[in-house]
Amino acid sequence: MSEDLLKDVKTLLASGRGDAKRLCEILNSIKQKNPVYMSDYKYVQSLISGESEEHKSETESKMPEKVKIDNPLYLLRIRLAEGKITVDEFRGLKKAITEI
Repeated sequence: MSEDLLKDVKTLLASGRGDAKRLCEILNSIKQKNPVYMSDYKYVQSLISGESEEHKSETESKMPEKVKIDNPLYLLRIRLAEGKITVDEFRGLKKAITEI
């Protein structure tokens, strides 16, 4: 857990989100192997989840709804990016879709 929290705190500091002083204190606590207060943990999680929500909504708003739902190549690209299919499977499915 502390490794994930350490990564999250570093990400937040690099992105300039949140209170830098508080995040530095949390970072120092983790590095010194001191326990992290639950309030600090929740603070980091709230910043991370807020960042994820903002990124998700920005990405979704850039693409028209029709592209997301009706385009099978888009769905294949998503599956490839998520690691659900291999590159070879992607190429085979893409070829099959475009031949139709």
